[in-house]
Amino acid sequence: MFTGFTRAVTAIVAGSMLMLSGATMATADAASQARHAAAKVQMKHDQLQRALEAEDFRTISVRLDQLRPILDSIAGQSGFDSSMDELREARLASAELDAKIEQAELAMLSNPIEMIMGLVQSLLKTLLGLVTSLLGGGLPLPVGVSRT
Repeated sequence: MFTGFTRAVTAIVAGSMLMLSGATMATADAASQARHAAAKVQMKHDQLQRALEAEDFRTISVRLDQLRPILDSIAGQSGFDSSMDELREARLASAELDAKIEQAELAMLSNPIEMIMGLVQSLLKTLLGLVTSLLGGGLPLPVGVSRT
């Protein structure tokens, strides 16, 4: 009787250990996905920032086109529930910026960068917020960038 009880306890403990190790692996995988997604968004943020500083209208448009699939892939992944508000805001800002870029192109302005500068800066802040959210709030901001 004692042997049967010992086997049952051993089986429960072994099963619990397997479940815990699986949960740990899942948590590590989710953290890895979050870091990977944050790195992609950070890279696009930096590229957009450089294009804005150079007042390169075409590059801003290209980087925006490259950003959209990254945001869509993040939206398609589970486990980023805490980042959904920032993600939604980034997607809205990128859509608004895309529409403004189309207007600037159609209007053939002499300096279209002026027309989109505020929107690009707003998108950059939103992307930093998304990166921070994906990483759990532990991202140091570049020098000269405020959280507001």
